Amino acid sequence: MKQTSLETNEAKYYAALFNGIKSKLHQFNLPHYQMYDVIHETYLRGIKLLDSGQEIENPRAWIRATSFNVIREMSRKQKKEQSWDSNLIERQLAPEASNSLSSANSDDENLKLLELALQKLEPQDSQLIVLRHIEGLSWQQVVSHLASKGEYITEASARQRGNRSLKRLRKIFFELKKHN
Repeated sequence: MKQTSLETNEAKYYAALFNGIKSKLHQFNLPHYQMYDVIHETYLRGIKLLDSGQEIENPRAWIRATSFNVIREMSRKQKKEQSWDSNLIERQLAPEASNSLSSANSDDENLKLLELALQKLEPQDSQLIVLRHIEGLSWQQVVSHLASKGEYITEASARQRGNRSLKRLRKIFFELKKHN
């Protein structure tokens, strides 16, 4: 009797992989429809690894481990966004609760000063800060973004430049705040 495509070992492996990804998404409280995002990101990382000249000795184990790492990163990003959203809501509600308009005005003023400080930075510095802290990209994603724009640096270099950029931003921000 001839085997159908669903009965092949490869099909069974893919079914097990999909079920494993769905299980991990559930474990990390992520929606199941993000499974395709996980598969896509895992695929892109595999292509990047192969393009760099490295070899994947055990592709099945590599896919399983990499997809798990992608899910963990997605979970971290979601938690960071939720934390940021709840902090923003709390900050918006706090002035209403205390009927304090000066606090809201102070926040608006600080935001304007921060935007002005970002504009006064060198374009490379502000780009790093925007990518990392405003868009919430990981340092690896920042490096990939810069590489797509033709600027090739290591993750460690990006992290160091980012820290220096933040120091410069703080300095400019507090100078502006002192003069206002």
